Amino acid sequence: MTEDNDAFLLSEVALATESERKRNSNPRKIYPADPGLIPAFDAKRANVGHALETVVLNELERRGAEIGYVKTGQGLEVDFFSRYPTGGEHLIQVCADVSSPHTLSRELRAIAEAALDHPRATRRLLVLDRDALPQVEARGVELQAAYEWLLSDSGEP
Repeated sequence: MTEDNDAFLLSEVALATESERKRNSNPRKIYPADPGLIPAFDAKRANVGHALETVVLNELERRGAEIGYVKTGQGLEVDFFSRYPTGGEHLIQVCADVSSPHTLSRELRAIAEAALDHPRATRRLLVLDRDALPQVEARGVELQAAYEWLLSDSGEP
């Protein structure tokens, strides 16, 4: 653990796997504790998508979830796999803008592939706002504006 982690400046998200060896041999995803810190760690660009992921991670932690990320056999990633003490499991993909058909297809394909390894998990794609929700039917995937998910009062997402 780094000094930044000790000072609660950064959070690490490990690969979601039962294998300790796989978890330790795969890189951890690093998130700042507050989206306002992103420019301090990445001054080259303003990334709304990364800030939105950070907000979702913070909320998952607040809700008491055990959190990891998923890497599929095809090399695609799902941002978060969360597991709750109550037994609920969720695959959550976060994308600020899915207006491009290519982006939407990639995000949905990643969730579909991850669901093969996590069939009990609820699948959800969170976007920046309601206007960014695509007008498509995504079988088995809940499409939701991130602020609606954040404001939901359930203990689980």
